[in-house]
Amino acid sequence: MSFVATCLAMNSDDPADWLAMMVEARKTQNYEGTIVYSRGQDMSSMRLLHRYKNGIEQERLVALDGEPREIIRKDDHVICIFPGNKQVRLEQSLPVGPLNSDFSDIVPLKEAYSIHVAGIERLSGYEVVKVAIIAKDQFRYSYLLWLEKQTGLLMKSILTGAQGEVLEHFQFTDLRLGSTIPDEAFAVDAGGVLLDHSDDAGNAAMNVTAPLSHRWQLKWLPDGFKHADYVTGRDSVLPESSRTQVYSDGLAMFSVFVEPQSATGIPEGASRMGATSAYTRHKKVADTVYAVTVVGEVPVQTAKKVANQLRILDGMPQ
Repeated sequence: MSFVATCLAMNSDDPADWLAMMVEARKTQNYEGTIVYSRGQDMSSMRLLHRYKNGIEQERLVALDGEPREIIRKDDHVICIFPGNKQVRLEQSLPVGPLNSDFSDIVPLKEAYSIHVAGIERLSGYEVVKVAIIAKDQFRYSYLLWLEKQTGLLMKSILTGAQGEVLEHFQFTDLRLGSTIPDEAFAVDAGGVLLDHSDDAGNAAMNVTAPLSHRWQLKWLPDGFKHADYVTGRDSVLPESSRTQVYSDGLAMFSVFVEPQSATGIPEGASRMGATSAYTRHKKVADTVYAVTVVGEVPVQTAKKVANQLRILDGMPQ
């Protein structure tokens, strides 16, 4: 967003302007602070450092509670650091929740959410603009976002269920904007033990990526949800022969996993932690029983309906 556009947005009542500022600020602003995050009955605090330099985005997230652990990100390359300086390297960072969601196009969101600017408040010493994103149906959650007025940086978010119950809460308790963060703040200890997560299961890992014996189709999706090509890198043609697909309405996201049940041992049923729901159902085709699992930031009833209306097709993938 240009300087002129930013200035206009600062005095705008159009939520699209503020959401565009938020997306830009999330990536390009330098900031550091302490975050408190609650999910269901669990609460944790983290230290966050973020820098944008020479077109490269870097981030370090350090847990302040429980066992020492960190996440260090450079663009889409992620290293997770666990106790004993054990390091796991990932090649893609999956966006989850409003802090990372892609609001670049608000038009599709308006089909499923009522979106408006809900006023100006003060938070942790900053003037903030409150944006309400309210679900129009029972198949998704609602969001309240508090954006720092000068930059649009997300300082607080609350995710609520259909009855207004708080499922997840994120907030900066202290924040420094425009910080000069040195290179060493994002350094990774070269003495760490690098674990290759793909080798954990040995030869079994090869079986996980083997093609399925049958195709599958989703017969129902909530309004506004579509195949998230920007996450998976796959085309959106269905029926699928792949084991995993990701779907999004531009804000909420869920994944669909289809695996032979004997390979997973996952029992049928539903569970929820904070805003994240999971539902598994077994489906049998010929002599093969598949475990269909839907996981994401959607209500349990949404995950259940998606899984129940997934069809396993009796035929080899094309």
